Amino acid sequence: MFEFFPDNRGWSFTCLRLLAESYYGGGEFNECARTISRITSDDRESWHREWLATGERIEEISRAAQQAGHLITARKAYFRASNYYRVAEFFLSHSDERKISTYLKSVSCFQAAAQLAGGIESIEVPYEDTTMAGYLVHPVEPTENPPVLIFMGGADSTAEEIYFIACQEALLRGIACAIVDGPGRGGMLRLKKVQAIPDYEKPTGAIIDYLETRDDVDPTRVALLGVSMGGYYVARAAGHDKRVKACVVHYGCYDVLTDIYEHYPPIQDQLRWLVGADSDQEARTALGEFTLEGSLEQIECPLLIIHGEDDLIIDPKAAQRIYDEARCEKQLKLFKSGEPGSNHCGYDHQAEIFPFIHDWIHDQLVG
Repeated sequence: MFEFFPDNRGWSFTCLRLLAESYYGGGEFNECARTISRITSDDRESWHREWLATGERIEEISRAAQQAGHLITARKAYFRASNYYRVAEFFLSHSDERKISTYLKSVSCFQAAAQLAGGIESIEVPYEDTTMAGYLVHPVEPTENPPVLIFMGGADSTAEEIYFIACQEALLRGIACAIVDGPGRGGMLRLKKVQAIPDYEKPTGAIIDYLETRDDVDPTRVALLGVSMGGYYVARAAGHDKRVKACVVHYGCYDVLTDIYEHYPPIQDQLRWLVGADSDQEARTALGEFTLEGSLEQIECPLLIIHGEDDLIIDPKAAQRIYDEARCEKQLKLFKSGEPGSNHCGYDHQAEIFPFIHDWIHDQLVG
């Protein structure tokens, strides 16, 4: 992995993640490089200030282009600004009031881009006594009742970011994509204070219930794709909801406590926020419930597991454990140490990993 900050692998990884998302319109290399060059390593104020400044500059370009009637330029710039604001928020403490205001800037710019792009529909999915906000993104070439991929992010992603993590690969293959912030993610956590839950088949089931109310997609052909902690979410859901026809665990975990919380201490504050824990012990107690034990053997649909041996954030041994316990049709693709794709989520190998994943999903849903 290239070290943008040689003394800080976590920050370097976050930059690599953004550059990988640039491949799908979530940034631009030179804008990112210039911003990174202005940041002082380990200075979180510097990180927030410089990414915020870049987001604001690109948003100004968006607005000027829109006013001039240059809607393609405006749309592309709004998308980039949205993702720069997301990164600006990334390392702020959850108690910092700027976290919400910066997050809202990210959402606002994404929705402005969506209105200009076409095919990206804002949705509200009923869930218990509230709703989960997100987007239903329609295929590039509209077809009658296309299959649907429910694409879930992990411990620190937002629905807006997921659009830039190869959602577009599904659209090019005639598959609609539902990207919704469930408990513990995005706006559900930041705005509604709805924390993460271990039994993620509940919000996932609510999304499928919602899809069943629509007449423009095929709810009998639904696949799940989860990245990072989202891999845990989708595997858990696939084990308990037989409506799922295919499932992809992308650098996911078997046990959140041991595979993430203990494996990568820098993420512990984030995970405590996700479950509403005020102490390490409270977090350990809550996260102890986040396990795939008893769920994997119930999966009946085809399962694809992808991981890399150099994963910084999630213990790579989790992938083999998931594979070993699953009793369904299954495949494990493991990137060896030192080769492209071996780092967390394969952000150094996007151009090859995600076409492979979406070809596999297409084969399961379309044939």
